[in-house]
Amino acid sequence: MKHLLPALSLLLAACSNSTGMGNDFATTVQQAEPMRPGVRAVRIGEGGPGFQACAYTARVVNFGKPDLPLRQAPFQEADEVLRLPHDARLFACTRSIDQRWQGVVVPPADAPDTDCGVTAPVASPRDYTGPCKSGWVASAFVRLVAG
Repeated sequence: MKHLLPALSLLLAACSNSTGMGNDFATTVQQAEPMRPGVRAVRIGEGGPGFQACAYTARVVNFGKPDLPLRQAPFQEADEVLRLPHDARLFACTRSIDQRWQGVVVPPADAPDTDCGVTAPVASPRDYTGPCKSGWVASAFVRLVAG
């Protein structure tokens, strides 16, 4: 009989609907937003002070959809800066570590011959800050055309 009362108490506690002392996993998990990669600036001047800030001019090729997205970081999930039509002119400045993304500077559509400040050498590598738009495009859709 001595052991019957504690056993009965444990049985009743196990059948209870209470949430306990706050350790209930379902009440502590919150819905999280999907992770976003943020922004990664395009670097210019990686070739050194004896070379153009962006080593190549390039063109958008073989995309197969209406426009190629220019992204804020070298990730498919990164936000779009703008969309580039087939044959758009670009300055290719850098690549992602895995070589799947090109960091590019894009002249304005109404002035495609603008040099965007990247055809002359810069003293040391740095983030591109303008005046043109910059971002990341998938390397598979960029053809380098000149140095």
